[in-house]
Amino acid sequence: MAKPPAKIPTEVKEIAEAIASGNVKNAKMEWNDDGSVKFSADSPDGSARITMHKHEFAGIIQESKTNISKPSSKQERLNRVRVLHKQGKTQTEIAHYTMTSQKTVSNDVQELKKKGLL
Repeated sequence: MAKPPAKIPTEVKEIAEAIASGNVKNAKMEWNDDGSVKFSADSPDGSARITMHKHEFAGIIQESKTNISKPSSKQERLNRVRVLHKQGKTQTEIAHYTMTSQKTVSNDVQELKKKGLL
């Protein structure tokens, strides 16, 4: 794993403050060998998740931010699983976007296949 940069980005400081104040839970930050940083955190009530990715290289900065809401019903989750599966996402990635376990996604994929929807 790559070492974090010497200068702490403003985003990281803001995230640390949010964690310290209790505004997020299950916060995860990952520094990758390619110089990118991935961060995700859930809302205190578990109903939403934010994922951010930043990659700096050769004078280029790529940033993305994804806001995820927990599906409000099984049907909404199944629809999300179907779309993400068709996009080629892994079950682990789909679990992240549905805020469920990989096992739940596996069961959903089996159910969608039985229904002929995958």
